[in-house]
Amino acid sequence: MTGLPLEDIFRLAWPELSDADAITYRTEYRTIYDEVAIPATRLYRGAITTLRAFRRAGLRQATVTGKRAEDCERILRGLGLTREIDTYLGGDSVARPKPAPDLARAAMARLGVRAEATAVIGDSRADMRMARSAGAFAVQVRWGVESDRVPEADVVVSSWPELRERILRA
Repeated sequence: MTGLPLEDIFRLAWPELSDADAITYRTEYRTIYDEVAIPATRLYRGAITTLRAFRRAGLRQATVTGKRAEDCERILRGLGLTREIDTYLGGDSVARPKPAPDLARAAMARLGVRAEATAVIGDSRADMRMARSAGAFAVQVRWGVESDRVPEADVVVSSWPELRERILRA
């Protein structure tokens, strides 16, 4: 479910959900998210080392998320990552959310990179499908949403050092 718009996630649980109720649920969810989740968001141990290694290697970096771009920016600022990330996009930045290729393609356009020179690193089936449909290399990390291999992944890594090694030797 990760990467889908909130209304779509709600409809998976409640298929008969009305549009009005979906909006009410979304509003309540975002209020709680703003108050609880954003302030509690922390980096995985090893993340900053990896982001900085990618930066030193000259790699351009984007964050794409199903969250709103506004929430993504608040999280990046709160984590002190704005210097590491060149651009970010939220699910509201494009017409079609994950697993459609729109977010990945928009990030590639902003960064000025070709799909065949892009690795999408993610932890969900939606991330891997987005990468594949955008023509990018799909790298699944086993921490986060999916711990089992996702069939759409080109490669699966289990640690931050393994991720750095795989990306930096490409």
